[in-house]
Amino acid sequence: MRDASPLLLRVYRIALVFYPAKFRQEYRQQMLQTLRDAYCDKQTGSGKFWVSVFYDLLKSAAMERSSMLRAQILKQPIFLHTFALALIMTILGGAAAITMHGMLRRGANQPQAEMADFYSSEIFSGTSPEDAIPAGYIDLERNLQPFVIFYDEHGKPERSTGYLGQAIPVLPPGVFQYARDHGSDVFTWQPRRGVRIAAVTRYIAGTRPGYILAGRSLRLTEEYESLLRRMTFFGWFATMLLLAFGAVLLNRAQRGPLAA
Repeated sequence: MRDASPLLLRVYRIALVFYPAKFRQEYRQQMLQTLRDAYCDKQTGSGKFWVSVFYDLLKSAAMERSSMLRAQILKQPIFLHTFALALIMTILGGAAAITMHGMLRRGANQPQAEMADFYSSEIFSGTSPEDAIPAGYIDLERNLQPFVIFYDEHGKPERSTGYLGQAIPVLPPGVFQYARDHGSDVFTWQPRRGVRIAAVTRYIAGTRPGYILAGRSLRLTEEYESLLRRMTFFGWFATMLLLAFGAVLLNRAQRGPLAA
């Protein structure tokens, strides 16, 4: 192969390490000879030829290693069964974790939904927001208690038990439009950095049109979600370790009598 680049040929020889050792020992010389013949008969430029050669090498090496791994697994069915069991447990555990996360987040909207329904029905029936909503001061940055805010039909806050500092927080205009079009809205609200609220909004028609928002801090819920994620991960990790350890022990126990 006089015309071939010595450097690329050396790189090709080194790249054969991507193949399984047994495959290299059996086919190394044959592959190198095939490469020399192909280079002599090439009908494209050297650049395209070597790109094609290395692409085929990586592709076939991956296929050979995959085939070897599959054969090893089939020779030792305990590992195949362990992998299948691990996959099933991972799917079931993931589904359970997602379900629990959804229940936690859905539960974060209570009792805001009941509060929004109650105050909106009171105002719709003719009670003024000042009379329907009790006086109070709940600091949204520090307090975990639920609060309620009444906004007029233009989105201006008029009555509230929840405050950021000394001001009633203002909702984005899109929330009012959505609540007007759909009658209500359930969303996560972040009026300030570090303040996240599980909020429920109801649109009020009638003689005193406006919007009722009932909300509560998500701090505890997010702490529970973080705890759930950690417990799920460590539980899954410990389970996988136990499965792997058990499979190794069982495989050794099965091979022992055969060797004897």
